[in-house]
Amino acid sequence: LIHSAVMEDIITKPLPVDHRAHRYPACIVWTPIHPITAICPYVGHVGVCTSDGIVFDWVGMVNRDDMAFGWPARYVQFRFSDFGVTPDEWDQTLHASVCTFNHRQGPVYTFVTWNCHGMLSQFLGNLGKREGGTFRRYNLVTLVGLIFFTGRFTSVAGFLSTFGPTIIAYSLAAGLGGAAAVFELLKVCLYINAFFIVWFVGATACGMSGMHGRWADLSGGPQEHRSNAEEDIDMREYRATART
Repeated sequence: LIHSAVMEDIITKPLPVDHRAHRYPACIVWTPIHPITAICPYVGHVGVCTSDGIVFDWVGMVNRDDMAFGWPARYVQFRFSDFGVTPDEWDQTLHASVCTFNHRQGPVYTFVTWNCHGMLSQFLGNLGKREGGTFRRYNLVTLVGLIFFTGRFTSVAGFLSTFGPTIIAYSLAAGLGGAAAVFELLKVCLYINAFFIVWFVGATACGMSGMHGRWADLSGGPQEHRSNAEEDIDMREYRATART
């Protein structure tokens, strides 16, 4: 009974986050990509974490605990009950997505068609496809909106790393050229934002595979990874590492 109560708490309640150790259990995490984020504050790099909080992100190969553009500035945490899964099922599903995106026959990173959001979309969609799971549809647009509107900042430094360059740019424009310079900078930023919004919303609406993370599961059989690691990824090893 005690074990059942503990397991129910783990499944239904958010797990503790450790900002100092960069551990974000059952979270999707986000970090800015400057100078793009300075112009488009919703554009950034995303990763997903194991049940113990170890982050994985994809930029053509999968990184473990070493995000391509720096440690997370924002995060969104899920409860395992949101998808009707256990911590082990969460990790097993993430393991399959990591293997697929790290495989030689996996998707090719291009930013405009396949980017970091693809692995998250596939992973979160596959969670709900497990037996007894609760299916939720995720894609690039819904993930961007989820993080931008509901994501928590990891710290004051996370907030400053996101919006600091934007504030500095507009302050410099105001100081050097006044309102006219601010208006010109704003106009340029609006054009760039229009391009990103039209492209990614349009590609998502048209059902482009990369926007929805649709790719065949390549986690079974012999693995031929694009990374230097030749052996298959063992999520139990990573979870053990997180405790040390």
